Amino acid sequence: MASISLTDVSVELERRSILDRISLDVDDGTFAAVVGPSGIGKSTLLRAIAGLVVPVGGSIRFDGVDVTKVDTSQRDVGMVFQRPALLPNRNVRRNVGFPLELRRETADAIRDRVGVEARAMRIEHLLRSNPAQLSRGEQQLVQIARTMVRSPRVLLLDEPFAALDEHLRSRMRAEIRMLQRGYGVTTLMATNDPADAMSLASLIVALDGSPARVVQFGTPDDLYDEPATIDIASATGPLWILPVRVESDGDGFWLVHDNALRLRSWTPALRDRVGRMVTLGVRTSHLVRDERGEAVATLRRVIPGSNAALLCTWGGRMVTATGSATAEEVGGPIRLRVGRPVIFDADDGRRIA
Repeated sequence: MASISLTDVSVELERRSILDRISLDVDDGTFAAVVGPSGIGKSTLLRAIAGLVVPVGGSIRFDGVDVTKVDTSQRDVGMVFQRPALLPNRNVRRNVGFPLELRRETADAIRDRVGVEARAMRIEHLLRSNPAQLSRGEQQLVQIARTMVRSPRVLLLDEPFAALDEHLRSRMRAEIRMLQRGYGVTTLMATNDPADAMSLASLIVALDGSPARVVQFGTPDDLYDEPATIDIASATGPLWILPVRVESDGDGFWLVHDNALRLRSWTPALRDRVGRMVTLGVRTSHLVRDERGEAVATLRRVIPGSNAALLCTWGGRMVTATGSATAEEVGGPIRLRVGRPVIFDADDGRRIA
């Protein structure tokens, strides 16, 4: 396995700058997720690490060794793409074993390694099947097994669950989690799904801008609780946003949205924004019914369960809050407590406080 270090890596494609001076360090055995808006350059970053794209500047190192200009075949990197690319004229067994055939491994060694990976990915029953007979999820499992059969030092996952339904996504997350922990392989995954990043990664790399730069790098908790931008906040979990006006009464500040919210704030960062609009971001789990709450919403539906959810209209938006209510209250106003809100600049989306 290998540590990965990028220093000021810049990439251009078709004379357009995609990545601008990307620097990050991923320790040996770490699972890191790369998040950011669609088209930002997440896949390009993985392809640069794999050697499929050559940077115009900066360096890429594995275990301290510069591999920036080393051929892909010499980097010992395994990459799983969004769309499985299996060989149609080979059954699953021969697809998984294909990288070992290229290495001219013995038939016994190939059989043993394929068996190990098939058991790890729970696809033993598929070994005699052809790719056309497999579901999309099964094809992806086969692609991962084929990638891991040669024990790469680095595993790159490019939106591996994007085309799967939620049931298959959940299964694939579990399989990938066990696989990565079992092998201890250094892994980077590009994803647009907050659940993928938050449930699998121990580190998150957040890209933003054009060309893309690293705007935040830390643990899932770091990015969830203190996102640098509204895009990062959205990429790390459900986020309800509300435009609010900053008012001052001389002692402190108020964040106001018509009759839906009047929230007290003492942060000095709002001093220069009095009379202006900012954006308030609130996590679903931080909206709780409370008769002394700062927000006024209209209850639309009570969703029963162990943690009752309240579907409400708040500030012209549908939001979900936690708490209890009766059927008789549906259609009427309720008050919500807004916990741990984040304030973003209304123009560039960067966190203010």
